[in-house]
Amino acid sequence: MNALEKYNRAQEQLKNYRYAANIISFDEATVCPKKDKRRSNEVSNYFSKLELDIKSSDEYFYNLEKILNTLNVDEITEKKIKKEYIELEKIRRIPKELLFEEYDLIAETGVSWEEARESLDYSIFEANLDKLVKMEKKRLSYLENKYKGYDVLLDEMEDDFTQADYDSFFELLESELMPLLDKVLKMPKKYNESIKNVKFDIDKQKKLTKKICEIMGYTDEVGVVAETIHPFTNGINSNDVRTTTRYDESLLFSNLYSVMHEVGHALYELQINPIFSETSLGGGASCALHESQSRFFENLIGRSKEFILFLYPILKDLFKEELKDYTFDDIYYYINDVSNQFIRTEADELTYPFHIIIRYKIEKMLFNNEIEVKDISDKFNELFYDYFKIKPSNKKEGCFQDVHWSSGFGYFPTYALGSAISSELLYYMEKDLDVKKLSKEGNLAPIISWLKEHVHQYGASLKNKEVIKKATGEDFNPKYYVEYLKDKFKKIYNL
Repeated sequence: MNALEKYNRAQEQLKNYRYAANIISFDEATVCPKKDKRRSNEVSNYFSKLELDIKSSDEYFYNLEKILNTLNVDEITEKKIKKEYIELEKIRRIPKELLFEEYDLIAETGVSWEEARESLDYSIFEANLDKLVKMEKKRLSYLENKYKGYDVLLDEMEDDFTQADYDSFFELLESELMPLLDKVLKMPKKYNESIKNVKFDIDKQKKLTKKICEIMGYTDEVGVVAETIHPFTNGINSNDVRTTTRYDESLLFSNLYSVMHEVGHALYELQINPIFSETSLGGGASCALHESQSRFFENLIGRSKEFILFLYPILKDLFKEELKDYTFDDIYYYINDVSNQFIRTEADELTYPFHIIIRYKIEKMLFNNEIEVKDISDKFNELFYDYFKIKPSNKKEGCFQDVHWSSGFGYFPTYALGSAISSELLYYMEKDLDVKKLSKEGNLAPIISWLKEHVHQYGASLKNKEVIKKATGEDFNPKYYVEYLKDKFKKIYNL
């Protein structure tokens, strides 16, 4: 058996392990009984460890080296193997025992986060989080080379984006958007505020979910929308990308935009060239590029006046009694209401980046040894008050409302970066398509096709910056994000 045959045989094994781990992980987050969650995590980790055992072995690594150095392979195979080789070169610097220990700790931290949300006792979660931060710092010590400390984590999430890059980006957002935010927060509400108290039947909300999925071309042939505490998307392969949402009678629009956000992620996964499926070139080019797709559909399409004009009669038909007293303006201005509130995932577009900046600053301080886990709550509340002039009453609506820190660090800033990338993509998309007209018609197919051609199809075969350059003809430029937000909210508030 030659080197390429050995590689292909190993790939089949690895695909099966990843598939099993993904299916079990999705089950654990959605329908697994509470008492069996730890066992579910154990089995998921079992398959992840089997995968790591193969990939981190000398035999597998040197076989990749042999293919690259001695065999003539096609361009796609060479790209796949090169990407794997670079990733494995990093992984092999870290003791396998440490990686296995981290897998187990991440699983336990995730379960303890869920339990803490119910009891509001975060002591066990914080103890696990403290261990995880220490373990991450240890892991990073093996990876420091081009980048050091927190920059290693940021680069893992987003190639070549460092603290210096994010600092510059966030300073721009603060200087450009805070003056506008201060003005907007003083403006009177432009909708009937009683809409905040309306209860929306869950079964009807599920019908709306189905309708939104149909509009976005996300069908049960390739996906499913399950329920979970913190919505996410799980891309298994090009025929199976699963999403989740959360239903609450008081939060119709939270569900609506959660679905649009997660289906945005799903469309990216589903429209990647199938030859990349279940390989190192599958998945998105980067976290921020993935978030650009979810934020694009959630905000730039979903919260646009044009799309809400299309959606309005659908909402009025589904929720005849609930919405009988509310006009289009009530719904449009309520959906785009700017207010200081605690929950990041419910935040409007203008305050959202400041929710991210707070989390970014906390992570920086943690990994630059300026604070410890025990200090997170006080520091979070302090920063929250600085930006929003309110303080969370507990950790569930404050520092530990998000699940992300239970699985690692460096992800939060990609939300803001993704939002900015989505605005840049929209600017160039509008040169080719009448996006407003299409949104008003509910005809998202041409928009989705444009994204497939300019972003999705490449998967991870190109780096994040290469995809942006290919789609727009220029490098990442946050001015489009700033201009989009200023233009939208100045119009809404007549400023």
